[in-house]
This record gives sequence, structure tokens and C-alpha cells, in this order.
Amino acid sequence: MPSHCRPVFEEGAALIFTRWTALQLGVANEWGGARSSHKAQELLGDVIGWFYSTKDHEMCDLQDLLDEALQLDFNIQAEDDSPYQVARLLVNMHNQVAAGDFSYVQQMRVAAAAASQVAAASQRAPNGLSEADEDSSSSDDEGGDSQDGSSRNSMDAEGSEDMDVDDSGAAPQQRQQQQQGPIVDADGFQVVKRKGKGGQC
Repeated sequence: MPSHCRPVFEEGAALIFTRWTALQLGVANEWGGARSSHKAQELLGDVIGWFYSTKDHEMCDLQDLLDEALQLDFNIQAEDDSPYQVARLLVNMHNQVAAGDFSYVQQMRVAAAAASQVAAASQRAPNGLSEADEDSSSSDDEGGDSQDGSSRNSMDAEGSEDMDVDDSGAAPQQRQQQQQGPIVDADGFQVVKRKGKGGQC
């Protein structure tokens, strides 16, 4: 891959990871322990390194890497085909970026920005201000910046942290998982239920 394409590829890989529901559930619920977030970042680094160090990017090999990481680091037994789906997205995105096509990464940027705005709006207090704005307005009524400007800045800051899962139905799944408690199989692994038909290597 040309060196100037690598930052775009790495950004795209990170965006795909933020949309991976099984992984984000593991991080949010700390199924991998207190270092769950760090483990997810290490996995991202391992995947990026795999692309740079491997000549033939076999989707099945990447799927095995992802599936093993879920089991060993987060005690998750993925039954939703998500390791395959994530591997397919990563390989396809890598090939596009290597060819100079950044369109898919740009689409994910737009989707992430939109989800950030939705997440920030969902945290707004009854008076119409976000929680951060409400705190700042009560303690800094004499500030010079306009309220609209501070609201936008707060929305951007909060949104960047709250984009943890795919916005297409992942949050309800997480709430349901938290309400019912994790499903553990006989081997002690957390089980992520199958969501539909998916491919397998």
C-alpha cells in the first residue's frame, strides 16, 4: 500500500471497529476486565500490522484472528458471524484504499459524524441544553462565548466519545444485554447471538 494511503486505511479500520457491536459490547461491559478498552486498541493495532506484514490478505485468516481475539481477550463466543463480516469489510476497504479509492472511508466518516450528533442530542437535558452546557451555563454565566457556540462544541466533544457502537440498532441490543445479563455457555464464554445470515470461510 502506498505510504500516503496508510493514514486513510488506519482511520477506516478504526471506524469499522467502532461499528463492530460484539467488540463494543465487550468493551462497554468490560468482559475483558478493566483493560477492555486497551485490549480493543491492541487488537486494532494487530489487525493493521497484519495487513502491513502479510502479502496475501486471506479473509479467512483475518476472521480467525478476530474470532480468537474475541474469545481470548473478551470471553466472547461470536455466533453472529461478525468476525467474518468485519474481516470482509476490512479486506475490501484495504483493497479500495490501496487503489486510491477513499469513498467507503468517507461514507463511514459521515455516518460517524451523524451518529455523534444523535448521541449528543439524546443526552440533552429537559431545558434543551446538553448536560455539559447546563453545567457550564450555571458556573459561567458571565462568559464571552455565545451559548450556541458552546453547545456545538459540547456536542462535538461528547459525540466523539459516545460513538461506541453501530448506530443501526446496536444500542438497543446493548441495553437488552445489560438487562438480561450476559449469556454464558458451558465453557464460560460470553455468547453474542446470531443476527441473521452471514458468510463463513
